[in-house]
Order: sequence, then C-alpha cells, then structure tokens
Amino acid sequence: MLRNTFRRIGMLFGAAALLAAAGHAGAQAWPDKPVKLIAPVSAGTSLDIALRMVADRLSKALGRSFYVENVVAGMGLVAAQTAARAEPDGYTFYLAGVGVIAADRHLFKSVPYDRDRDFVPVAIIYDGSAFALAVHPDVPANTVAELIALAKAQPGKLSYGTGIVGVLSIPGLWFNKVAETNIVAVPYKSSPQMLQDLLAGRTQLTFTTIGVLDPLRKAGKLRVLAVTSGKRFPTWPEVPTISETLRDYVNIVGIGILVAPSATPADIVQRLNREIDRIHKEPEVMQRFLALGMTSSGAGTPQSIAEFMRAERENWDKMLTGVNVQPQ
Repeated sequence: MLRNTFRRIGMLFGAAALLAAAGHAGAQAWPDKPVKLIAPVSAGTSLDIALRMVADRLSKALGRSFYVENVVAGMGLVAAQTAARAEPDGYTFYLAGVGVIAADRHLFKSVPYDRDRDFVPVAIIYDGSAFALAVHPDVPANTVAELIALAKAQPGKLSYGTGIVGVLSIPGLWFNKVAETNIVAVPYKSSPQMLQDLLAGRTQLTFTTIGVLDPLRKAGKLRVLAVTSGKRFPTWPEVPTISETLRDYVNIVGIGILVAPSATPADIVQRLNREIDRIHKEPEVMQRFLALGMTSSGAGTPQSIAEFMRAERENWDKMLTGVNVQPQ
C-alpha cells in the first residue's frame, strides 16, 4: 500500500512538472503569430509614428510582426472598447492615453470600458507629450503675460482653436480659468482645419502638440509663447512654461501607456515590458521621440507605472473638476 501511495504521489508531481514545462514552453513560443497594437489616433500623427517605431523594433527583436491598427472612431472610445473586449492571449495591446487613464469619465456620460477592471499596464511608451500655446504672428503678444493683458483689455475678442471634446480641449479651458480671461473657444473636428484657420488669422491662438507646432514655428508661421508641461521641453529650452507666469497652471501633458486586456498572461506582459525598456535605451529612439515632441524615461515597472497613473489621474481630476466640463 505504501508503495502504491508513493507511486501516486510521484505521478502527481510528474503531471505538475509536465504542466509547468508546457506553460514555460508556451511562454517561450510567444509570439507565434502577428501581434496587434491598437492606436486611437490617425495614421501619420506623432503618436502613431512613435508607436510604429516601437512596433518595428519589437518585430525585429521577437521575430514576428508587430503592427499598428488605427481605430479613430468615437473620440477614442471605440478603440478602448475594442481592446477591452479582445481575447487576453497576448496578441492585442492598446496605446492608452490620458483619456482612458484619467479623463474619459469626466468627458463622456457613458464609457464602454472600465479602466481598472479591463486593462493591465504593460509599459510606458512616452511619459510626456507637451502641448504648447502658439499665436498668429499678427497677435501683439510675445509672452504669456502680454497675451493675458491683451485678452483682458479686449474680453471676448480673441479666439483659440480647439478640439470638439477630449484632452485637446482642456489646456485652453484651464488657461482661461487660471488667467481669468475670456478667450473664446472655437471647436474643430480636425487638427488640419484648426491650423488652417489659425494660419489664415481667422483665430488668433491655439493649444496643440509640440510635434505639430515645431515646423510651423521654425518657418515663422506661428509664434510659440509657452509650453504646458511642468518643465521646459528639452529641444525648446528657450520657450518658457505657462506655469512660470501662472503658478496655478498645472502640468498638462499627453501620455501613452501600452496596456493589455485583463488576464493576459503575466509572463508575456513581463517579456514585452523588458523589450520595450530595451528599446527606450536606444539613443536613436529617444532622439526621434524628442523630434516628435515626446519624452520618455523608460518602460517602467508595475509599481512605477501604477504610481505614474495615479499621479496623472489626480492631476487631471483637479483640472477637469476645476473647469466644470459637462460630459457629452
């Protein structure tokens, strides 16, 4: 009887070892088919270019195709919902921005995902994509202080281009609140149309991304007064932050965190995190990020990503509550 007992115990341990080996082999085999990275932005935008650069390097490092799928319908909600409902098998990931992490619950009456339940963070792609305040060359203001004085002298006369709803609508709203100005928001469905009207002088200023503004600034078509980030942007050291003039203007930046559907195997998440962190250490990648108006200090760890997301939520909660945004 004792011999049979030991035999059964040995069989159980053997089965467990086989299961462990199979799981290890499965992890080692990933990826064995193309991997999709969902981006809630249009192809050719700065965020799309950055994600495709990461995808290209992942493809070379892991021997399978990592490709970007652009899903731009529904103000980003469709992309987030698609990712949340994807099979958690390690073949679908999503570039989550400020909307998913902090803002969407303020901006929309109904959100088709739960940011805490439906996603697990994988790696930080970029931790800062600052916006900048730019004016038409005919605007008689060379500093934030001069712009505020002009706006107060002519209440309701100045206007700025902005998105209809979403993160891009916030920098201008917060500026009006903190500066106590009444610069009129003119909403646009597309960034190209917004810029076209600004360049034509139909609006006087805008808040948009550094990547979009940099070539226009260099060509002298727009004058950049300040950036919305807490620190000056590395490639624009001469451009001040808005908070250098308005102390209560909190840090406003875009962020991008690669997330996976909940229940995605932890070993796959960890492996992808390591690969992305290695990519961040490539000088060429970081220089390209800066040219696109982004910064990144690495992929992060589960603890550091959680802390980063918590801080961003607190920051955006403060702003969105302060400007009394009405959900759409």
